[in-house]
Amino acid sequence: MDDSVGVAFIGAGTVAEMHGRGVAVVPNARLIGAYDVDPVKARAITAKFGGQVFDSLQQVLASPDVDAVHVLTPVAHHVPDAITSLEAGKHVLLEKPVAQTHAEIAGLKAAAAQAGRVCMPAHNYIYAPSIRRAKRLLETGKLGKVASLWILYNIFHAEDVAATYGGVLRAVCTHHAYSLLYLLGRPRRITATTSRIQQGNLTCEEQAMIVCEMDNGAIANLWTSFAADDPTNDPWTVIYKILGTNGGISYSWNEAQFKDNGGPAWGMSCYEETFTEEIDYFINRCVLAAEPPLSSLSDAADALSILMAAERFLSIAKARETIAYEVEQ
Repeated sequence: MDDSVGVAFIGAGTVAEMHGRGVAVVPNARLIGAYDVDPVKARAITAKFGGQVFDSLQQVLASPDVDAVHVLTPVAHHVPDAITSLEAGKHVLLEKPVAQTHAEIAGLKAAAAQAGRVCMPAHNYIYAPSIRRAKRLLETGKLGKVASLWILYNIFHAEDVAATYGGVLRAVCTHHAYSLLYLLGRPRRITATTSRIQQGNLTCEEQAMIVCEMDNGAIANLWTSFAADDPTNDPWTVIYKILGTNGGISYSWNEAQFKDNGGPAWGMSCYEETFTEEIDYFINRCVLAAEPPLSSLSDAADALSILMAAERFLSIAKARETIAYEVEQ
């Protein structure tokens, strides 16, 4: 392989737009084409970013011009699509959440090792330069002893849109979990709560809070909400904040915005930047330079463990204690 990496998209839904924008500006990346079970979506992506429309997954994997694939299909198809691609000798960037069980993640690791190819989880949030700088400051002890971490997400999703995610805990809190692992490591205990504000046909949770206890006594607060935007003058749209005994870190998606009505957060430069940085790392550091990703399949397994612990906690009725208020006479 030379220093040009041919890329194909497997799946051309909503997230393919951000992957297309990323590939378009990443050095050494070329979009060869896209495949989707709905060819209209594949045609729309290739019309915008170039490349051909593939008729099948098999045609994608048979192409000698395709060195790597971005698996952007629904989560139920992630593992078979990724394993088939690895077995065909393609490197894989796999959208999150990468899998639904630990056994599936183990299968991905085994397939990647057997094929001698990269299978990188698309844990895009941590590839932002500000988060990578935060990691360096933490590793060098510049902040002293960490006391708390806050990851806050408040982006309104209409009920019909929220329903497609099947709940924020698995769909969005995955970002919080892998970010926590990247920055502070594994928590030892968690508590959690969820709620639903829109009371129409929505049946899944649209808000979630996971509170994690770290080994050193720090507390990590992981909040997600589809229920409301934050229109205030200090918006908590997406915020990372770390406070230590010798300093702190603050990172916000509200640094720059532009009009883009394509989807939630599409007009936020920091959001789009995470895809560009992630794809650049995948192509130039992992595929071409054989370096490990910043967040691995093992981290994906640990992130799943955190979310499953939250689900177990939520399933125990006695964990949510009802407050007994004194009744005035």
